[in-house]
Amino acid sequence: MTFTSFQFILLFLPACYLGFLLVHRLLGWNGVYAYLALASLVFYAMFAPVLAAILTVSVLFNYVMGTAIRLRRQQKKPAGALAFVAIAANLVALGYFKYTNFFIDIANSLAGTGITHLDIIVPIGVSFFTFTQIGFLIEALNGQVQRVGLHKYALFATFFPCVTAGPLLLQRDIFGQMEERKDRAFNSVALSVGLTMFGIGLFKKVILADSIAPYANLAFDGVALGAAIAPVEAWIGSLAYSLQLYFDFSGYSDMAVGLGFMFGIRLPLNFNSPFKATSISDFWRRWHMTMTRFFTTYLFTPMAMNNSRSALQNGHSSSRKWLQASALPIFYTFVMAGIWHGAGYTFVIYGLIHGLALAIDNGWKHFRMPTIGAPLGWTLTMAVVVSGLVMFRAPSVDVATIMLSSMWGITTLTGAGFGSDLVLIDVATATALIVVLGAVVLLAPNSQQILRGTWISSDPQPEEAVFRENPVRWMPNAAWAVVAAVIMVIGFTSLGGDTSFLYYSF
Repeated sequence: MTFTSFQFILLFLPACYLGFLLVHRLLGWNGVYAYLALASLVFYAMFAPVLAAILTVSVLFNYVMGTAIRLRRQQKKPAGALAFVAIAANLVALGYFKYTNFFIDIANSLAGTGITHLDIIVPIGVSFFTFTQIGFLIEALNGQVQRVGLHKYALFATFFPCVTAGPLLLQRDIFGQMEERKDRAFNSVALSVGLTMFGIGLFKKVILADSIAPYANLAFDGVALGAAIAPVEAWIGSLAYSLQLYFDFSGYSDMAVGLGFMFGIRLPLNFNSPFKATSISDFWRRWHMTMTRFFTTYLFTPMAMNNSRSALQNGHSSSRKWLQASALPIFYTFVMAGIWHGAGYTFVIYGLIHGLALAIDNGWKHFRMPTIGAPLGWTLTMAVVVSGLVMFRAPSVDVATIMLSSMWGITTLTGAGFGSDLVLIDVATATALIVVLGAVVLLAPNSQQILRGTWISSDPQPEEAVFRENPVRWMPNAAWAVVAAVIMVIGFTSLGGDTSFLYYSF
């Protein structure tokens, strides 16, 4: 059951919201938190009951371990040992579900063995709910977690708007909102704003993302089947996928935040017009923002600080200190981020591409090289992003290599060499659609800018000056109600076929 299914929109969401109001009236907010945690498990069980069982075991294990760590925090060695065991258990479980068959492939290629893949059911969103709970364990060890009830923790770890594809939560995003609430469950503004955000996300997904998807599929699937591809078709396929993923992930992020707001929970933003970025570091401050925050907080920063201290103690030169304390941690962090997305060499290389680009960008600033200006910065950034997404989308390194070789003029016509088939795309129609969607990406305000009058996120609200150039602003009036209704109706009536979100795979 996805957000874009009739089952979710017509049955689960209305029933869940009515239950939310009823439980609040009878049991207050504490009852609501327990109810929403249970509803989230029901939502997750609709994919497969066994997946809900796995999620439940994960929640109970991490709650018990997190509580034990918190209670023993003053005893550093016992608390540290508990945290190590708990985090290791989470990573082992994640490795089993998501990476076992990749490890088998590596063993087969290195040792020449013939081990067959295991038939493993991969829980949807396993990387998200695993890392959410790892963050909780780390913050419990650091003394950042106060006593929290199981019902609140379960909601934090399973909340249905974000359990399958983010945003990736930290405990401070959620638990502070749950303390001593006196507000009513029903809030007409929260309901209307949340539904508007949900409708915008639905429109992005089923109208914009799904409309460009066939052109990406034609290119990548054609090459995977052995067809050759010309540069124009290769660029159309790569740009089409970039836009598909952009609107698919942006749409999901909007829907998640909107749903959370409807149910009285503000979630962090995960998307902030990343294709407007003029540097690769700016891109990662805007794209998958909560994942970037997690890896920066728990991987890059500790490694950079440790390496910086080591460089200072050893009296290294400025260049070597930068390499040790900045470049290597950046590179390592984004290789890990690439692997986090999926099991395969393509994801490793995707991380390598972005890690290298970010290290170069950081070095350019560190050594005070000449500024290159926003237009050139945007062009170089998008060249890296689009090329990286080719690797991200391709089913194999070979397919990605063929696509990139054609795109960048290494060959004028390239393919796997099976027969004389050629990838054929309606270039005129595809180009027109890419131009239209590209204009939306670069010129239109994003959802949080439109809805800034009622701030919907757990993130701090930017100053109004940030939005000064955006005249489009949602207001609680009849005109905006009509606009929101039209957007929702267009999205709803366009549902059908496979409308799964791309990030369900990660």
